[in-house]
Amino acid sequence: MPNLPAVEATKRAVHDTRTRVLLSKTKMTSIAEACGRNRMTVAKWLDGDDISLAAYIAAQQLSGGDPIETLTNALAAENTIPALAEGEVK
Repeated sequence: MPNLPAVEATKRAVHDTRTRVLLSKTKMTSIAEACGRNRMTVAKWLDGDDISLAAYIAAQQLSGGDPIETLTNALAAENTIPALAEGEVK
């Protein structure tokens, strides 16, 4: 069974977030404190394909990212929302 576009977009957003966190040297402990989890859970989520919304937002904000822009880019890359792929949404 092929992966659904929403699943692929989620994977892309989590991967992009993980890359940002690692490049910015953001501490897992900081992300964990911001989202009410422990650092091992956050690290496990970032190494996987899925993450809680609170952890995603915390990871993006603490690493200097924009959670909405990252998600929009992931959705557009997977053509999940045609208007995003065509650049109609700003």
